[in-house]
Amino acid sequence: MLHRVRSSGWACLGGISLAVAAACTQDHGVLGRDPSSGAATSGAGGGPGATTSGATTTTGAGGGAVEPPGPTRLTVVNGISDHDAVRFCFLAYPDGTGAGVDPWPGAAAGLAFARAQEVEPLGAAIPEGTSLRAHVIAGDLRATEGLDCAEILALAGGTGSPAAPIVAAGLPVLPAPVFAEEKSLLLVATGCLGGEGHTHESEKEGCGDAYTIDTPTAGLVAVAMSRRTTFGKLSLQVAHASAATPVVHVDLTPGRDDATGVTLAQDLSYGAIAPFPPSTGLSVSDLGALDEVAIETRDPIEGTVTSSVPMREILASSDVPAADIGDGQGFVLVAVGAAPGAKQGGFWHPLTYSLLRANP
Repeated sequence: MLHRVRSSGWACLGGISLAVAAACTQDHGVLGRDPSSGAATSGAGGGPGATTSGATTTTGAGGGAVEPPGPTRLTVVNGISDHDAVRFCFLAYPDGTGAGVDPWPGAAAGLAFARAQEVEPLGAAIPEGTSLRAHVIAGDLRATEGLDCAEILALAGGTGSPAAPIVAAGLPVLPAPVFAEEKSLLLVATGCLGGEGHTHESEKEGCGDAYTIDTPTAGLVAVAMSRRTTFGKLSLQVAHASAATPVVHVDLTPGRDDATGVTLAQDLSYGAIAPFPPSTGLSVSDLGALDEVAIETRDPIEGTVTSSVPMREILASSDVPAADIGDGQGFVLVAVGAAPGAKQGGFWHPLTYSLLRANP
């Protein structure tokens, strides 16, 4: 059994240049400041600077549209595919030891797979004015109750015991300026942490091509969600945080017999959020029966449907009630879990989506 604290090198971080970054194939510069002007971009990874007809859009000094102003917000999603729940230790880098630092969330039950939660207030969990390294913890989270982060990471390290109840991984470092941006930030822990019994003949479909029980693939996706909205329409984006999923098109099929699917994002790669500006082609009435809506992935070359996840499943694991989904609001679908069509019955969670408010 492997219980040591691991340092992960898998990261796709919007607007952050790291030597450890891997598998990032698109422009993910969405955490940077809005330029005063710029050419419009579409598809995955499109950066700010494109114009939109959204009622809340403002215009920069150079004539280009910029994000609506707003305070810094941080939403965290659990996309760790091979455990049911996780906790985090957000430590100052490089000097944070975790002594006296409480894990997040506060409840020992942790954050369930595919669930999202805002870090509020931000300063209660995120060290101010310093770079940050998040450590993700999974396993028997009851063993973390009442412990500070230093004690939790020591427990995960095993200290010579073959029966450590938890596993942990240090994720790539986020520089301090990220948390000074007036943006709606999204952090997703991705991939697999490993642990006792976490091996399978199809494990790469569940956890990514690099996964073995000795080389887990826990990583981090960090992007900014757009606050742009349009009167009378839904604003929709998709964030790709499935470490096992290749580049895909993402479609939405309304819950109406007379409706055809619409593409939300094209050529969406791991670590990207798209489109920018958000898709505003649908109203709530266009969706039909919300429970019957499906989010589908398609192979970008062959055009075949590789997965279909019903909205009823997404809503069941979401903190956004169906009644709160209304026109003039923005939402993000975060793809987490195994690759489309991955073999069932493994130690991983299948591909699904976390639904969250773009501007919590």
